[in-house]
Amino acid sequence: MATRACLDAGPIGLYYQQDPPKEITILIQSVKNNKISAFVCDVVLVEVFKNLCVAGGKDYAASCIRSFQNNIPYQQVPLTQKLIIDAGQLKCQYRAKLSYNDCTSIALALERNAEFHTTEKELPKIPRLRVIEYKF
Repeated sequence: MATRACLDAGPIGLYYQQDPPKEITILIQSVKNNKISAFVCDVVLVEVFKNLCVAGGKDYAASCIRSFQNNIPYQQVPLTQKLIIDAGQLKCQYRAKLSYNDCTSIALALERNAEFHTTEKELPKIPRLRVIEYKF
């Protein structure tokens, strides 16, 4: 059975850097090989686009998003009522420490019992959350 992983914007964006970190390349290759079952909340892709756009322009960002959606076997998860409420509760509790997208991705990771793959450096301790942190 594949490991379950919820991908935050950081690891996805790092994958499309000119020279991505080795750990990120291994992560995405594991997703491609179905060793990792990946989930991404659809709103996170907006953040990925913004970060890639700042780094390389809108055409580059659009190309990367299309590449990710067409070539990486992940499950894009829409905001559901439960996910909105769970993410909102996290934002309320950790409002000074977590962004809205972090809360959405964390809520998704908890809902799917998945590891949370992120580049966030100062996440608070959240019960039941298993964090895989990537440094860059």
